[in-house]
Amino acid sequence: MMFSLNIFFFFFFFEWFIFSLNSSSFTLIFLFDWISLIFMSFVFLISGCVLFYSIGYMSGDLNFIRFFFFVFMFILSMVFFIMMPDMICMLLGWDGLGLISYCLVIYYQNSVSLSSGLVTLYMNRFGDVFLIMCIGWLINFGSWHFLFYINFFDSYFFYFIYLILFASFTKSAQFPFCFWLPSAMAAPTPVSSLVHSSTLVTSGVYLLIRFNYYIFYMDTFFLMFISLITMFLSGFSACVENDLKKIIAFSTLSQLSFMFIVLSFGSLILCFIHLLIHAIFKSMLFLCSGFFIHCFFGNQDIRFMGGLSIQCPYVSSCFCISLICLCGFPFFSGFYSKDFVIELIILSETSFFFFFLFCVSIGLTMVYSFRLVYYLFFSDSFFFLMLDLSMIIMYIFLCFFCFFFLYLVVHLFFGLLIDFVYGVDFYLKYLPLLIFLFFSFISFNFLAKIFFFWSFFWFYFFSSMWFLSYFSTGFFLSRFFSINSFCFYLMDFGWTEYLISNGLLGFLNWVSFYSNKIFLNSFFFYMISFFLFFFFLYFI
Repeated sequence: MMFSLNIFFFFFFFEWFIFSLNSSSFTLIFLFDWISLIFMSFVFLISGCVLFYSIGYMSGDLNFIRFFFFVFMFILSMVFFIMMPDMICMLLGWDGLGLISYCLVIYYQNSVSLSSGLVTLYMNRFGDVFLIMCIGWLINFGSWHFLFYINFFDSYFFYFIYLILFASFTKSAQFPFCFWLPSAMAAPTPVSSLVHSSTLVTSGVYLLIRFNYYIFYMDTFFLMFISLITMFLSGFSACVENDLKKIIAFSTLSQLSFMFIVLSFGSLILCFIHLLIHAIFKSMLFLCSGFFIHCFFGNQDIRFMGGLSIQCPYVSSCFCISLICLCGFPFFSGFYSKDFVIELIILSETSFFFFFLFCVSIGLTMVYSFRLVYYLFFSDSFFFLMLDLSMIIMYIFLCFFCFFFLYLVVHLFFGLLIDFVYGVDFYLKYLPLLIFLFFSFISFNFLAKIFFFWSFFWFYFFSSMWFLSYFSTGFFLSRFFSINSFCFYLMDFGWTEYLISNGLLGFLNWVSFYSNKIFLNSFFFYMISFFLFFFFLYFI
């Protein structure tokens, strides 16, 4: 154990020896360092707000106690995942997150929740395969404690790195594994706030933060390319979506891609800062949207909402503050990470096409944010608003962090942020502000007045994530089930049914019928027996 006044030199490594078998020791380890402790503090902060919020949101539900047990198990799985720097112990939390998320997605027990839960479960299990392959690959080195091999690299680690990358892609929903994230919105809104802010979807980013020493040994162009595609895809999908929770889910997808882009440039601390900032304002965004959905009797379509700034001004103000943080408006918490990242990409040696795609993807954040503001606050309301004041108190804590997170950043990360003070040109310095103003102008002048796309094909193309949701689920599943149905009718209702069921039963029925007829007619039976007896005697 080492301790210093600087938190970046503080860590506590706890190892619990369980048993030893054939020179192989089985231990349970916990690592308490600045990354795990700060991240866990934010997880506990958001979890406490969500649990207190759920008392009002889930009141009257028949499975109220079961819901809280699921949430507590989910938080416990996240604790195991964060605190255990061992592949097998990490798989315990990694698997727990996927399993409990499935139980929470199917919480409402209908066909939509079941299909969404199965998609979420299968995608998480697919990511577990890569992590299990990593466990098998580490057998070559004699230990599953990956922290022991931070400064060690050889050709064997090349495959190990790509397995870790694909495992993080599945859990953090990067292209082409991003179709399950909007489907997971079938879960209750407090769960969505916890899952999409600081737990399930951020576990892939946290995994790459832990394995950052290995990632930097490889060419990170692949990571940046996949992240840019996902960011661009999710931005356009959010612009045409009408479901409030799915719009926020697409914004989560965009911000996760933003973090992966930062990691591809090697900025570990900057990615971690944006991870914490995003956890705060995204949880408040989900809690505010859950309040709106709860007040509108479960309606999630933004076209049937409106006038919320008059009917519930405090929650509407918190919703706008979280949207402004999401857009990266100056002097809000989201600005202090996004501005650094944009300057980093300006000074990096990337192509103009990637830089232009990155700026457009950031601009799309403003487009769907102002589209949300227009529909929720400036359009007419079609429903009677049912206020529930028991859920409002939790917005105070999250709103406080959205405003004053700069204080924490300066005092906690000032020593490491010295390396991120860039010197850029005067005009490039104002580029983030120009992007913000330009896309805000587009949003107010075009998207608020006319429909986004006139053609149904383009609308469905972008709303279905470039047909990815169809090709990933319905396309393969329909083929699989059609082949299954064909085999079912061919075997069960076909030759098997004819030969085994109809044929055998028909033969036995025929034997039973004639046997019964013979035994009931004694004269006929004796005559047949007499002729058969002499027939066999003649031939023998």
